Parts: sequence; structure tokens; C-alpha cells
Amino acid sequence: MKKTLTALFTLAVAFSAQASTFKEGEHYQVLKPELQFNAPKEVSKIYSVNCPFCYKYETAVVPNMVKNLPEGAGYDGYHITTKTPLGLEKSQVLAVAQVMGNKKGYKAAKMDYYKHFHDDKMRFADSAEAIAFGLKSAGISKADFDAKVNTPEVKQLLTKWDQGVEIAKIQGIPALVVNGKYLITTAKIRSMTMLDEMVAELMAAE
Repeated sequence: MKKTLTALFTLAVAFSAQASTFKEGEHYQVLKPELQFNAPKEVSKIYSVNCPFCYKYETAVVPNMVKNLPEGAGYDGYHITTKTPLGLEKSQVLAVAQVMGNKKGYKAAKMDYYKHFHDDKMRFADSAEAIAFGLKSAGISKADFDAKVNTPEVKQLLTKWDQGVEIAKIQGIPALVVNGKYLITTAKIRSMTMLDEMVAELMAAE
């Protein structure tokens, strides 16, 4: 009996240590109440197509992370409007595509914006050029864009995305937030396995 109790105690300690692998203040932080947002069972990536690190995450990290999310978990990207140049216009194109349910167009515009800025080192002359470029990539007509861009649905989506603006100031972007509450310290991520485990642990936290 004594050996059995000792074994159970050892197992409990081991489980406890495993359950607290990631530490608040080191691997993640709890956002202040005023910065938290409603996104249960979700990983939210706060990003901008003007950000080089966001581009790297988009191609090298996000696809695997999404593939390995816990069952029932979701993923969403919050493209903030404030990062220049022309962050608002690029966000508007992406928001219109998403509101229209044009997932393929949303992804195409997002990736073409990334490539235009970071790979081709090109810059748009003005707002009209930035919008026209994104619409062409997304397969959306200017008439459809004009009809949608000022609708409540698009405005609400842009407001939702810009919940990430203040969070982005904490440690830059991309910022990964779990359940709208836990901000992962991306500098501490050492492998995809570590990221997957951290996401799973934080998603299960209250």
C-alpha cells in the first residue's frame, strides 16, 4: 500500500509539473482586462501585410499551427489598419473579401500584398492603386467593393481587427493571442511542437 501511495504521489507530481510547463510572465502574459476580447477556443493572429515578421509567420508557422490546433479550436487573422503604408486601404480590401465570403480572394490578396511589399520591394503611389491591386488579386470588382466597404458588416470587422492595435504595442507583431486573453511571448518559441503545446495548454485554461 505504501509503495502504491508513493507511486501515485510521484505520478501526481509529474503530472503537475507537466501541466505547468509554460509560465506566465515568461512564455505568455495575461492581457489586461481592457485589452481582452471575445474569442473563446481560438488563436488570433494580429498582423499586417506590411510587417516582414508577419510574412515569415504566414508561410513558415501559421499553416502548421492551424493544422495542429486542438479539436474544436479555431483560428482567425486580425489585420490592423494602423501600420503604414496604406494599412487602412489594405485592411478594407481584406475585410470586404471576408465579408463577401470570398476565402480564396482574401488569401490571394493577402499573399500578393505581402509579396508586393517584401519580395518585390514595390510601393503603391496612392490609396486608389493599393485598393485596385488588392481587388484584382481577390477577384472583386470596384463596384462590389464600393457597395460593401462602408456597410456595417465591414466597419464592424475592421473595428474587431483593430482590437489588436494596443496589443501590438506590447511586443510587436505578429502577436498570437489565445482565447482573446493570453498573449504568447513569441521570442520564447523554440519549435513548432512547443508552440502547439503552449496553444493547447492556454486554450484549456480558464
